[in-house]
Amino acid sequence: RKMTFATVGIWKGVSSAVGLLGTIVYAYSTKFLSVETTGMWSIVFQFSCLSVSYASLFVLSDDASLGMLIGGVIASRVGLWVFDVAITQIFQESIPSHIRGVVGGVQKSLSAFFGIFSFVLGIVFPNPKQFYILVAAGYTSVGIAMILYYIGIFRKK
Repeated sequence: RKMTFATVGIWKGVSSAVGLLGTIVYAYSTKFLSVETTGMWSIVFQFSCLSVSYASLFVLSDDASLGMLIGGVIASRVGLWVFDVAITQIFQESIPSHIRGVVGGVQKSLSAFFGIFSFVLGIVFPNPKQFYILVAAGYTSVGIAMILYYIGIFRKK
């Protein structure tokens, strides 16, 4: 969409800074809600923000589409950071210490695998006209994570 690398870099920096707000939001949220509920609202928030980004693919106006894409991704970073901290806290509280390293290792391995998978998708679909495939894959993966989190956390209650 004719963005310079410098502009992309600026928006990535803004996105990172906004994401850091997630640590403050997490601390505030857990004063009033459980860690599990904080995790749930944060991934729902992330998915909702990414829904705006996904919808941008269907908007004909380049300016509006770009604004929706960037705004949705930047806002979703708050949910991502809150969710990450919540998951880490849940792991520390619920996984027995003698197997915590194993569980953490499996989590890191799965995270690395899906990180590499996203790069593979970028290699398989390098054409900018195929960008929608990468967006759909990321959006779907967050949606699946949201459903799995809900089932895994709230099914016992």
